Amino acid sequence: MKIRITIATVLIFLAMPGVANAGELSAGSFNSFKGFGISLDYAASKDILNSYMIYADTYRVLSGTCKDAGIKMVYLHYNRLSTYVYPNSSFDLLFGPGASTGYVRNAGSDRFGFILTADIAIAIRARFQRDIDLELGTVAELGFISGNNGGKFQISMYDNGLTQAFLPFLKIMVRF
Repeated sequence: MKIRITIATVLIFLAMPGVANAGELSAGSFNSFKGFGISLDYAASKDILNSYMIYADTYRVLSGTCKDAGIKMVYLHYNRLSTYVYPNSSFDLLFGPGASTGYVRNAGSDRFGFILTADIAIAIRARFQRDIDLELGTVAELGFISGNNGGKFQISMYDNGLTQAFLPFLKIMVRF
């Protein structure tokens, strides 16, 4: 099962529209109390940045109450609200919508389920002369989780999307 999820994840990254025609491409790590993974960003235009993240959702894993992590894929369509330029660096204020999907746990449950959410994100990206970017931000997710509950199919609200919205993420990226 984990091999299939990994192969599907790689295929999704390869099939992303626009990456082949991307202006500026960045790749790196996604780090958060929510999970750890990889990120791929590309500038669709001067003021539009598309961000793809795939990470292991570590809800209740870091606390030691569960041993298996879920997997989550996130797409964010950032709009650059403002830019502050300094001699050796610049800072961008980013804001935009997105979507998430994955196979994760919900708050208060040991069962996994499939999620589909609409996202809203805000971030600050520091860009340095040496082709290194640091991005600090947060994502709020509103959506549904579906899964098996005692032999019955169940759809409910994905509570972690809102309760974990205050947990920031840090991306460390290299520009190509």
